[in-house]
Amino acid sequence: MKVYPEKLQQALHQNFPVYLVAGDEPWQKMEAADQIRAHCKKQGILERQIIEDTNAANPLTDQAGTMSLFAESRLLEWRFDKSIKKAQGEAIQSFINSQPSDVLLITAPKLSNEKRTSWFKTLEQAGIVVEVWPIPAERLGGWLRQRATNLNVQLDNDAVQVLIERCEGNLLAAHQDLQMLSLLAEGNVITGDNIRQYVGENARYSTFELGDACLAGQADRALRMLASIEAEGTYPLPIVNQLLRECQSLAKWSEDIAAGSSIPEIFKANRVWPKKQKVLQVALSKGSVKKWYAMIQRLTMIDKGVKGQADIDVWQELSYVVCLIAGVNPFRSKSKPTQQKPSQAAAEGLSDLKKAFGMS
Repeated sequence: MKVYPEKLQQALHQNFPVYLVAGDEPWQKMEAADQIRAHCKKQGILERQIIEDTNAANPLTDQAGTMSLFAESRLLEWRFDKSIKKAQGEAIQSFINSQPSDVLLITAPKLSNEKRTSWFKTLEQAGIVVEVWPIPAERLGGWLRQRATNLNVQLDNDAVQVLIERCEGNLLAAHQDLQMLSLLAEGNVITGDNIRQYVGENARYSTFELGDACLAGQADRALRMLASIEAEGTYPLPIVNQLLRECQSLAKWSEDIAAGSSIPEIFKANRVWPKKQKVLQVALSKGSVKKWYAMIQRLTMIDKGVKGQADIDVWQELSYVVCLIAGVNPFRSKSKPTQQKPSQAAAEGLSDLKKAFGMS
């Protein structure tokens, strides 16, 4: 049966021969696997055998066919770094059908085509399937409050917002920060100033999250992400490529809309995920064909700069593009344009923007 991560503990009131934990969010994935291990331990299954993802189609054959010298049952963990292949899925199905005394825990990346296979359906009927997803920004505050409550930590509204900014995209770091605060709080309410004083910058962002923030018009958040990614020493080409792909799609779709196509028709024809449609609708409502082709031209120039074919400041140019995609003009100064040269207005406009976002 399928179980949400937050409901897993309740589902572990009975024993199952197989468990599957899948997804790309590492903290929830690790936590779910730990809960299953703890449950097996309570049932007297103390021996654990790790099976790393290998080229072998069925490493379970050797493991399940070998009797343990120390216990009647063992916990077999098969860990996958890539999608589960057909032969490996058949091995899992064979294991389940053999009614084993051992218990199988499978950890894998996000599921896709696997859900349509017979082995997955067999597993879903015989065991537990837990899929974990990254927690979106709008739900992160509630997640932090619930975690804080579980640790007897009281957070005021400012503290929650500061934690979101510092730990967004890194749930493990957020949980560790809350554990530290539980030791420091001593029953007192944690404020934003407490967080700023004791908690480091733990945010970890992906190029996809950056792209979504730009498309959603969240210029401040997108600039903060870009600054964090740059500080980590990330190679900028994947960011350029991601933003370029987004702008190319938006340019084409804007042309289709101008020709009479509706947004729902475009999303259906291009198989856009429902979760992604929201940010794309915002971008399409704020952009135009001219804007998206201008962004493509600018990103192509940045691409050349990354590859050493153009003499530009890549990260500065990316900050311009991030703002422009998000619908904020970084070249617009607070002063009247006639009082300054264009280049000076552009520089001061971006400086004002960065100061506003805490990037100075």
